[in-house]
Amino acid sequence: MNHVTFGGLVAGDIMQRDIVAVAPDDTLRDALALMTANHVTGLPVMDDKSRCIGLITASDILGFEEEHAEDSSELHMAQHFNAEIGKWESVPLSAFGLEEFGDVRVEDVMTRDVISVDRDTPLKKVAKEMLGSDVHRVLVMDERYHLYGIISSFDFVRVVAES
Repeated sequence: MNHVTFGGLVAGDIMQRDIVAVAPDDTLRDALALMTANHVTGLPVMDDKSRCIGLITASDILGFEEEHAEDSSELHMAQHFNAEIGKWESVPLSAFGLEEFGDVRVEDVMTRDVISVDRDTPLKKVAKEMLGSDVHRVLVMDERYHLYGIISSFDFVRVVAES
């Protein structure tokens, strides 16, 4: 078996620096529109002091809508491929329109307990953190919540393909 070497690469070497973010008082509709326009499934949540205070994903939004649907038994269901977990899920069709939930604020749904690493964290440690936490992205930030970038599973695939 051939082993891929990352040759001393660290988080700062492969992180995505062009970051699209939302504010805590943006709506779920705003967040989904940004995700769709930028072809991403998760967005960091930045406060008015430019600190990263959380993360919101498409899975968070769909899960919130499903939990708050009035009567799940009467909803028409659809299959949705959840890239976060790599599995197909049944979700209510209304989730895609967010008719009732579109005006809910991001801060009411976002994950506050985010997985983050320093810019100098070796890639092997980043990968172990992602696997151990069962996440598909980590935020690259310092102890003052200053966000430098994001590393997704796709970034590891890119590094392997380019090596």
